[in-house]
Amino acid sequence: MQIPPFGFGPTEAIKQVSQWLGNPALNHAIKEAALKLGIKEVPSAASVQEVLRQAGKWLERTAEPWMAPGDPSAPRSLEVGINATGGWFHPRWTAQPLSQNACRLAAHLHSGYSQDSGIAQDLQRLLTSATGAADALVLRDIPTAVQLVVRAWVNDPSNRTEPHLAPHVLLPRIACLRIPVSGTDAGVQLRPLIDATGAHVTEIGSNSDCLHDDYAKATAMHPHSLIFQATPIAFQNDAYAMSDHARSTGSLVCTLALDASLVDLDWTDCKTPALTRRWDSGPDLIIAPTQYLLGGPDAVVILGKKSAIDRIRPWADQLGAQADRVTQALLHCALSESLQPEGWAKTPLGAMLSTPLANTENRAQRLAIQLQGLWPIQRTDVVTESPRIGNGIWQALRKPTAVLKIYPQSISAAKLNEALTLNHPAIWTQVYSDRIELVLRSVDPADDAQIVQAISKLQPVT
Repeated sequence: MQIPPFGFGPTEAIKQVSQWLGNPALNHAIKEAALKLGIKEVPSAASVQEVLRQAGKWLERTAEPWMAPGDPSAPRSLEVGINATGGWFHPRWTAQPLSQNACRLAAHLHSGYSQDSGIAQDLQRLLTSATGAADALVLRDIPTAVQLVVRAWVNDPSNRTEPHLAPHVLLPRIACLRIPVSGTDAGVQLRPLIDATGAHVTEIGSNSDCLHDDYAKATAMHPHSLIFQATPIAFQNDAYAMSDHARSTGSLVCTLALDASLVDLDWTDCKTPALTRRWDSGPDLIIAPTQYLLGGPDAVVILGKKSAIDRIRPWADQLGAQADRVTQALLHCALSESLQPEGWAKTPLGAMLSTPLANTENRAQRLAIQLQGLWPIQRTDVVTESPRIGNGIWQALRKPTAVLKIYPQSISAAKLNEALTLNHPAIWTQVYSDRIELVLRSVDPADDAQIVQAISKLQPVT
């Protein structure tokens, strides 16, 4: 069996052409060209879009037995749909979108027996070159990574000032956050994870900041400590002071970078530096989840100095904590596409983050026009807002976007939202007492037509 060809599939091509035809300027240019060529009857854009829509439906029905066998209307425990909530990282989502190439690779590797041909070594080379780290380790999840870092440091005899005294873990109070973990809505608290290793934990600083004096006192009292910090929460953390005191007292600095990214990111009120620039503040290790701003499958990487990684690797080997080879292959595929800015912008995550605000505003206005007169819509409003990209640790990160507010009549906003979630594909929105809201930045432009189609299919309640 050969690997399915990567790249632009026929379904995506049909959606893209249909989207292009919705551009008034393009329609005008086509009509002018037709007149110059002497073509008297030019098919309307609407008729061509309908033909493309029917072709897309036929293609989906043809591929259905291979892609999603069974009755589409039958109850499903997992549903893939359209996220119009604006919240990208939220416990309600079972998965986040991977690139088409990574999805095809996953389908191929799971279609039969596969054998590792050095993917772990290739991925390690990619991670070190893309992040500026000297070494890398790919593990299953964040809790495992945190505990391995702690165990490796506190059990190293060279870090003990006295034979019977294990090194302390210094934890800024602002870093005592709840870590998002697949499989649980509540997530996992960082402090109990460290406590479970048996390490001595000393919290420093306040709930709002951790400054120069806090690190100076703590490292002087507890040399050879392991110092944790976390982002994006720890904006009031004096990271440079932490690194200076760590070096002078033989301590190790580990950053839990939940907002790790291969590119610089601009938010409404802050910035996220690329991983290559995270080393400027002096961490020895960076723990980075791969399923969030790195846009890969659910796993975690530990990046850092070779000496620090070498301490952790034996513990990972003993516990069998490495990510499986298929996950590593998918991560390699996802990261490879993000190495260049133009490639990153084509990934699902990159497209959401890099789409200009004007693009979302134009799409929202177009949707508002297309929804006029449809039941059960009373009116629509288009506004520009900066919603947060998720809950918990993601609340501080916001990105401006157009929001389409839909006010229903004859039925409640809750009933309209329920009807859209029962659509195929499901459409998830923000629900309020008098309206639903579609946050355009989290919606793939190719899915705009699906939203119009779903609402146009609704029937008045008799």
